[in-house]
Amino acid sequence: MDQDFAISTRSIPHPFRVHALDEPRASAAGVELLCITFDFTMNRDEQAFAVLSDEERARAGRFVRHEDAIRFATTRVVLRHALAQCYGLSPAEVRLERDAAGRPHVIPPDGHLRTPLDFNVSHSGGHALVALAAGRRVGVDIEARRADLDWQRLAAMVFGPHDEAHVSKMPTHQRPDAFYDVWTAKEALLKALGSGVVDGLTWFSVLGGKREAPYVQLLDPRTDNPSDLTRFDAAWCTAPLGYAACVAWSRCMFIVN
Repeated sequence: MDQDFAISTRSIPHPFRVHALDEPRASAAGVELLCITFDFTMNRDEQAFAVLSDEERARAGRFVRHEDAIRFATTRVVLRHALAQCYGLSPAEVRLERDAAGRPHVIPPDGHLRTPLDFNVSHSGGHALVALAAGRRVGVDIEARRADLDWQRLAAMVFGPHDEAHVSKMPTHQRPDAFYDVWTAKEALLKALGSGVVDGLTWFSVLGGKREAPYVQLLDPRTDNPSDLTRFDAAWCTAPLGYAACVAWSRCMFIVN
């Protein structure tokens, strides 16, 4: 990432708890990762949330559960502070809009000539991840590893044939973690691609490669241009204890906004 886009967590105000994650392959590609720990004792009317737009505050207010509102509002505040650093704005001045697929992106300030910035966020349980990159598409996913989740029932909706074959050879106690690895890798890749899960998760696999990283193999080309997925790299992140996480990014630099 150009040095102008480097994110300093020191500028993100108290009481938000944020630290940078170092995933070497993602960092080498210019992808920055921030990990957020939520404080569910916060109230939405605290001054720290004042940088949110009217639309964001209204959206936070529509959540039934307080925890869900705090997850959304906190993630947006941290994202705004990170983007503000990159564009030389105040957090409240950052303008966001959604594309035709519903994916949010930044509206660059008038006259801004720097490389466009892409970002993606994900939250689960007590944590969130924010990924940012200049001139690359990015996607990220984090999931709490739930002991009560019937992962075997869900595997048929998540695993491709190579994933299933790979997991079947693993010791039984390792299989639940492998399920979360597959799930987060596929979510991150599809979010980076921008297609979402409308075509499901079973038309490609991410296990079975020789590297300790997601390895994309296309199996059932049901999207308009599924070969685009092979133009992305991904890496599993060092997530907080009890969580799985993955980040994905496009190999080629291109205009993202």
